[in-house]
Amino acid sequence: MNHINHHISKHSQDMSLPTKTFLLLVIVVLVSIIPVTLYSITASKSLASLGTDTAIDNALDSSITLAVSADAKNIATLALKKYRQGTVLRETIVSQVVLFSIAYAAILILVVILAGYLFISRITRPLKELTAAARLIAHDKLTYRIAPVKGNEIGTLVDAFNTMADNLATARQEKIMAERRATWQRVARIIAHEIKNPLTPIKLSTERMYEKFISESKDFPAVIKSTTTTILSEIANLQKLVDSFHTYAKFPDPVLKQHNIIPMITEVIDLFKGELPSPSLTVIEPVPDFNFDASQLRGALTNLIKNSLEAIAESKRENGFVSISVSSDKTSIHISVADNGMGITLENQARLFQPYFSTKKNGNGIGLALTERIISLHEGSISCASTPTIGTTFSLSFPIKA
Repeated sequence: MNHINHHISKHSQDMSLPTKTFLLLVIVVLVSIIPVTLYSITASKSLASLGTDTAIDNALDSSITLAVSADAKNIATLALKKYRQGTVLRETIVSQVVLFSIAYAAILILVVILAGYLFISRITRPLKELTAAARLIAHDKLTYRIAPVKGNEIGTLVDAFNTMADNLATARQEKIMAERRATWQRVARIIAHEIKNPLTPIKLSTERMYEKFISESKDFPAVIKSTTTTILSEIANLQKLVDSFHTYAKFPDPVLKQHNIIPMITEVIDLFKGELPSPSLTVIEPVPDFNFDASQLRGALTNLIKNSLEAIAESKRENGFVSISVSSDKTSIHISVADNGMGITLENQARLFQPYFSTKKNGNGIGLALTERIISLHEGSISCASTPTIGTTFSLSFPIKA
């Protein structure tokens, strides 16, 4: 019994509001029809006996025979005639009762359906608007608002929704600003640390050169040559650091045009034809056109494939592979770049897209940070799944927009 009640309760919870309201209206109609149905049945039973009592009919017939006068006989005859006319009247009255019952039920049903339709529309229309608005908010359309509704609970709900959207927009802006501050603070710390590294040999080389000059040392020309080489090398490193910082900080917004991404990916793969292993491409059709900056995405994919090839070279695998796959669904384009290289530790995965973080000895930590920024500027997403010594897969997703 409990199982049945639970099943009924769960089924009722799965029903939509219009369905529940319709069922409620059906119950109201059925309850409303019960009185007229009982009235019709009672009236029909009462009328069924009208003009059909043989005892009364025989008594009236006998009264005609036993009449002592002509007037009495006429009165008895008239009484019998009127009594027998009840049969005809009964059929007429029964028909009227049935017609009245049908008309009453039809009018009641129409009134209830009309009232129910208006009631459902009044409730479901704003609820549909709220549902659509909630979907837009879920897709980061935080500027969308619902037109205010005066009075009643729906109006209160709309006001609460708009207030929530305002709070979300404010919180999002605050979060973005906080993330930007944190990012630039982290970048500033990293740059300060990176600048200290070349400054130390520059300082030591300069001090050594100065000491040799003051002491008029005979090997002063050789010292100048060696220290100058060191200083110029470290200055080149500083210039490289400044250039990478400038590239990241001043990266332009994408110029979006509608393309098909497959030809562009094919061009990128062609750049690595001489490499081992040669990247492969798998396309799950259809892949529709969408808006993107071909130059920027070309750079992002080139960087991902280059990283995969370097990971395989580091692992020294003989059967290494780099696989690119492209697919789509109703809302997004999906691209994955997979390899069976060295893989990335879980700790490093959390910092993978931070500027100036690199797991390579000669890496500057800008490549993946720029790749993540390119994907973000296209309103897409990028994620990494990796297992050390097994391989890495980067998954990219881009929205399809008209």
